[in-house]
Amino acid sequence: MSKCNKKDLKIEYARGTGPGGQNRNKLETACKITHLPTGITAYADERQRRTSYKKAMKVIEERLRNLVEEQRAEEKKARRDHAIHNTKRVRTYDFKSGVVTDHRTGKKASLKEVLGKGRIDLLQ
Repeated sequence: MSKCNKKDLKIEYARGTGPGGQNRNKLETACKITHLPTGITAYADERQRRTSYKKAMKVIEERLRNLVEEQRAEEKKARRDHAIHNTKRVRTYDFKSGVVTDHRTGKKASLKEVLGKGRIDLLQ
């Protein structure tokens, strides 16, 4: 998700805090952006309104990207766990072709690597 839908964003501007003198007292340069569907917020307090907006948008997009990646990883883990717990056969050792197949994960590895060197991690 590289771009956010503008309708899903609530953009608020406020006066910044800290040093800055007259500019801070009269201009609203700090930007707070809220992604309404997820509730994710980002705040940036820069000297100019445009730079505050750009920084806050970068943070929102990054957080949304991370959220999507986490959801995909959870779905993948759930599918894998389901496949692991709902199989009758765990592994098949084919000595003629020298291949070990893990039916839970669907991965194949060399028989020499798995049995000879103890590399069971190749099947996970």
